[in-house]
Amino acid sequence: MTLRTTTGSGTTDLASQTMLDLMKPRGRFYGTQGSFPSYNPQLGGQTTCHTLKFADTLVIFDTGSGIIGLGNELIKDHLTPGITWRDVDDFMTKFMNTKGCKADDLGKAMVQAGLITQQKPLRIFVIFSHFHGDHLYGLQSFKPIYSPNTEIEFFSGMHGGRTPATQNDLFGVERVLKERVFCYPTYPVEEAWLQSKRTYHVVQEHQTFHLPCSIGGDIQVDVMPMYHPNQAYGYRFTWGGKVIVVTLDHEHGHVYDKNIVKLWDEADVVVTEFQYDERMYATRKGFGHITAEAAAKHAFEAKPKLIITTHHDPDAEFETVVDIARTIEEKSGVRTKFAMQNMPF
Repeated sequence: MTLRTTTGSGTTDLASQTMLDLMKPRGRFYGTQGSFPSYNPQLGGQTTCHTLKFADTLVIFDTGSGIIGLGNELIKDHLTPGITWRDVDDFMTKFMNTKGCKADDLGKAMVQAGLITQQKPLRIFVIFSHFHGDHLYGLQSFKPIYSPNTEIEFFSGMHGGRTPATQNDLFGVERVLKERVFCYPTYPVEEAWLQSKRTYHVVQEHQTFHLPCSIGGDIQVDVMPMYHPNQAYGYRFTWGGKVIVVTLDHEHGHVYDKNIVKLWDEADVVVTEFQYDERMYATRKGFGHITAEAAAKHAFEAKPKLIITTHHDPDAEFETVVDIARTIEEKSGVRTKFAMQNMPF
């Protein structure tokens, strides 16, 4: 039996409509501030984190402080009925403050206490543009990473601080989490104590990899390097005939950056940072961020359908963020809007 509904424009097949909806990539911004948290009543105050959803495949892009709220949402579906994420927060705090407890027993204790259900695991893909703190440290308070019912695959490029870099200078995502995020003295929980199941992948410049999806085939992900202190990587996602591009934290360096143009080329949606106007950039050259004017030149060449600006400068007034988006749209002819915390796209 086929379900149908009649509207003023005729009859619609609801099953087909649902399938069409599933084949539309979707996303949501959980943090839109750059550099450090700085509350703005219109934009929100959390640092960079947003989701991409391809049918049932969840991708989290960067783990700034915005991922904390996302984690609270995700853990709800894996809690015992009647338990809230605040109950989990209280339990974790008390457990870690209990004399003689071992942090590596935390996940087991959550299950034994009846907080976490044993239903289908929560599977997540986390992709990093780079490892600066505003894109990284929210992961310490991401509750699903402590749950034995969570499976996470991490992806990042290699990042170093010296030129030329030696092997000891280079950091992939596994090393960063073990030596910079979940470790003493920056945090009391070590990476080995986390109860989630974690897999770590290092991607290469100009590499293509694939993420699984139960509908519409695998998601193709193309990787390109971008100019930024300690390196950064841009990603182009292709799935279901749609292209979503994420280019966070990059500086034009020159008037024209062929890698950015290739990534943006005729994309359906470009999620990207535009932290500065020309006045701001005059005193911040070399910080690793692009201006509205330079971005417009790249957009004019690449011709994406929609640009969403994010990673707003913490010192920028709301009017500046609006003006940056307006400048890009007027000078490139590409529809442009700015991201706000909790905004879907």
